Amino acid sequence: MKKMKKMASTIAIPCLVLSITLAGCGDKTNTTTPEPTKDATSNATTDSTKDLKPVELTYYFPNTPQKDLASVEEELNKIVKAKINATVKLKLVDWGTYDEKMNVIMASGEPYDLAFTSTWTNNFYQNVAKGAYAPIDELVAKYAPGVKSSVPESFWKAVKVNGKTYGVPNFQQATAGYGYLIQKAVADKYKIDWKSVKNLSDLTPFLEIVKKNEPDLIPFGLSKKEDIFTKAPAMFGLEALGDAITPGTIYVNDASLKVVNQFETPEFKSYVALMRDWYTKGYLRKDVATLKDMESDKKAGKNAMTWGQIDNDTVATEKAGMEATGRMSNANKDVPSYDLQFVKPLLTTDKAAATITAISATSPNKERAMMFLNLLNTDKDVYNIISWGVADKHYKKVGDNRIETMKDGGYQTFSAWEFGNMTNSFLSEGDPKGGEVDGKFVKMWSDLNKNAAPSNALGFVFDFAPVKAEKANCDAIIEELYYSISTGTVDLDKYLPQFLDKLKKAGSDKIIAEKQKQLDAWKAANK
Repeated sequence: MKKMKKMASTIAIPCLVLSITLAGCGDKTNTTTPEPTKDATSNATTDSTKDLKPVELTYYFPNTPQKDLASVEEELNKIVKAKINATVKLKLVDWGTYDEKMNVIMASGEPYDLAFTSTWTNNFYQNVAKGAYAPIDELVAKYAPGVKSSVPESFWKAVKVNGKTYGVPNFQQATAGYGYLIQKAVADKYKIDWKSVKNLSDLTPFLEIVKKNEPDLIPFGLSKKEDIFTKAPAMFGLEALGDAITPGTIYVNDASLKVVNQFETPEFKSYVALMRDWYTKGYLRKDVATLKDMESDKKAGKNAMTWGQIDNDTVATEKAGMEATGRMSNANKDVPSYDLQFVKPLLTTDKAAATITAISATSPNKERAMMFLNLLNTDKDVYNIISWGVADKHYKKVGDNRIETMKDGGYQTFSAWEFGNMTNSFLSEGDPKGGEVDGKFVKMWSDLNKNAAPSNALGFVFDFAPVKAEKANCDAIIEELYYSISTGTVDLDKYLPQFLDKLKKAGSDKIIAEKQKQLDAWKAANK
């Protein structure tokens, strides 16, 4: 998924792919690239616009605050009003406070219509268990059949709980390859052998070079929101079940599908020991445990290195005949990077569910909300306005289907993966130069997804409902202790045993047992 937005520059995330071909668990392989419906309005409603009463839809999504959100909303509503007689109130919430904000809204019962949700923020599966989202099968069938047919079945499986669909999956890169990014200027200046890295620990000597010679740079960019272990479990040979923060994962190569507590694994102990070493040596920010995101550092080009979801790295991109500018250039076009993948892509359920738009159970306008989602996924103008802003104000066209964003234009989200079907997206600064020629970029991503290894648990969706209380208790313990441990800011001998003990008392064993029970039943039914 990489271009997480911003988060995708480093995460999951993340993810600017324009085409994807996926085979669902037990499905026949789909060898063609799904296309969005050409005529959005034909699928939006069987009624004419004049027969629809005007409504305002409230749409929550996370991103970095944008100065000129108002003009994006105005331009968007010119189209939406004409097509479905609705206007959309864009409620952008800062990345660092999005979970808290949405939890408060949902707990209060406040009516709203649409929200971004995922396995890594505004927890989709947990919110389904709470009854926060509306089931949408009938709405999709009536108002968005084009969306249904254009997204592979493997995506739809990931948003079903107990046989009902609770969100529209954003159609984007879903395989999970991981590695690291390093500023080209740094690598070239110090003749760093950036291609030699096989795992995170191999970066230590490179980080020491930066620490000694570049006082204005942060050797390794990391924050609470971009925690590696929970955002990239595949980097440690693990796969999340439901979400990666809740106790209970499986090993990627374990065909027996035994559920383990990821925080008790040797991989976790090695990881936190490495972070402790890096923190004490000054390779991380001093406030890393409480830093909610590192968007400002990315924009300022402050990170010499960081980690990222990387599905096609610099080597692969250049081999395909394209010029790679690197993922760091997503946030700052003047900071190109070398990107290296050292964990191969894997197709998992949590990645297929990494970017979703849900309709709130409290929405007074569920039908119109689905009509808007249809537009968002099938109408290129609607999609690109919300993704990139207003032409000649927030970006300029610099080629066929390619744009360059305006740094001071007031709207620069770099999160096209947040909003729908990415086959509709422009290519931007972070995409390989020449990628639009003869569909090179599309073919590259399509081939990658056709060849990605499927997870042993692809299609399994964990139902949190039986352990809602234990989940809430464990979440509180994780918020209290986990991030200090995972960023190396506290003594591991003292705090790691305390953390594990508190998780057990909060009910982690019960959650793991429930995951195993559901996974065993799923496995038996899918033999």
